[in-house]
Amino acid sequence: MKILHIAFSGLGGHGNVFFSMADADKEKQHQFEIIFFGNEEVREGYIQKANQRRIPWYFVKKEPGFDFASYRKIEKIIRQTMPDIIFLHSSSYIFPVKKAILSINKKIKIIVRETQPNHLKTKLNWLGLCVSLIAATKVVFLSTEYRDVIKKKLSLFFSDKRTAVIPNGVDLEVYRPAEKSDHTGISIGMQSRLSETKDHATLIDAFALVLKSTATGAAKLYIAGDGVCRAALEKQVQDLNIGHTVEFTGMLEETALPKFINSLDIYVHATLGETMSTAIMQVMACRLPIIASDVLGVNNMIKHNKNGLLVPAQNAGALSAAILQLIHDSKLSAELAANAFTFATENYSNKKMLQRYNEIFLN
Repeated sequence: MKILHIAFSGLGGHGNVFFSMADADKEKQHQFEIIFFGNEEVREGYIQKANQRRIPWYFVKKEPGFDFASYRKIEKIIRQTMPDIIFLHSSSYIFPVKKAILSINKKIKIIVRETQPNHLKTKLNWLGLCVSLIAATKVVFLSTEYRDVIKKKLSLFFSDKRTAVIPNGVDLEVYRPAEKSDHTGISIGMQSRLSETKDHATLIDAFALVLKSTATGAAKLYIAGDGVCRAALEKQVQDLNIGHTVEFTGMLEETALPKFINSLDIYVHATLGETMSTAIMQVMACRLPIIASDVLGVNNMIKHNKNGLLVPAQNAGALSAAILQLIHDSKLSAELAANAFTFATENYSNKKMLQRYNEIFLN
């Protein structure tokens, strides 16, 4: 079965989920192809992984809004590849896909994986979701909580039969615990795009408070990722005079992420909202204690004092207190890490993810 994916070309969960799904298909039931679509160039890591796996890939550059020239390019690729299934990693991709299918004499399933947090949706995103709920074979949500919010908001378009809930999955053979290297002090880190939707500014403020409570050089913060907020965050670090204890690693390729995660003692995910955090899944699978913002898309993954600690978003005092709690309570830290690992292995396997999608693909 040929499955053509359409996913964002830059950093984000789209590429991670696509390659996790392809890698989970050990029996080669499907032939995967992918269109990288967006206003950013294709990540070099995606190109390397696609080539290594001999996965045909295409790149279509998109301008903001309705970019009809890019839509025509997608239509051309669909007519060229003639897939059995088109898998959209965003509902806003529905427009060129539906138009292309109408011009093809072949029944093609459309599976939409809805991932955009509601508070970040543009008018185009909302329109795309409405059309997807009517026109797609199945719209997949990442959590029951997220689906229920959409069901209430878009009740006129919503059909239980045309929707499903399937959490993302990660490759547990890649993201797994590793021996800790010997190092002094405490290593704290976060990996994500440096964007306004994340809460790095609060993390930096909280870390500055942590330093006031520990010996100089006892803790270090590593911020992995890149994005439009990097310059402002670097200035914030310098203004707080903590530059010697904060390192911006820049963008890390996925092959480097397991090593980065396992180099940390505490992982912090400060955010203003998620749909489902791939980073948190990866960290859970590596058996690390996690502190995260108590927001939708995170608090359905992390249960406070069970498999992590939750703190209010944009509250540096609460975040610093949680970090200090884990620094000083090694027993709690170990328990949270062990529970997170168990939760990940039971819920976030890419093999289980593919099994659940196969129920849609093959029926």
